[in-house]
Amino acid sequence: MTSPVFEHPALTSAAVRLAALRAAAGRIGVPDPVAALRHLDCSPSSISSSASAVDAGALLVTSASAEFRNGVEHAETGGSAETFGIWADTVDGQYAAAARAAASTAALGVRIAAHLDELALSASAEVCAIADSAATAVAAVLADDRSAEVVSTVSTACTAVVRTVSAKIASLSSLVAELEPLMAPAVELS
Repeated sequence: MTSPVFEHPALTSAAVRLAALRAAAGRIGVPDPVAALRHLDCSPSSISSSASAVDAGALLVTSASAEFRNGVEHAETGGSAETFGIWADTVDGQYAAAARAAASTAALGVRIAAHLDELALSASAEVCAIADSAATAVAAVLADDRSAEVVSTVSTACTAVVRTVSAKIASLSSLVAELEPLMAPAVELS
């Protein structure tokens, strides 16, 4: 059986350490602990990279806004400055709102990446400890011992892995409220 590869390296390491528990689970027909880890798989580095790109975009919008404001101030010195000024203030406000939204989105991306990384690391540590505590029973099942005690220990360990992953996933609900503002356009252009 090949070792599963996850986006998050800690989960790949955990899957390797759970290989024997996984094999024992397959022999006694209980949930696959490695399959449970798939529900937590993530790539915080990709999210961080995306957040950096959004932040760079926010800086570009801020720079464009400043250039636009300079142009507006120059243009307001002649012609129909009042009408132009009102229009320019509207556009300038939209630039500023877009820059704030992009910066806020970038900061959120960094927080999400850090949170997902922490979840993957802590889940990996916890499930490895669970697997380690059941190692003797796992070895017995893999040696064809089907006594109630060893089967129960392996089953309990697999269930504990699934519960650990489920608890980590449930903790992600705190991020939902932060993501809600991203569901609507940051700026309505006129």
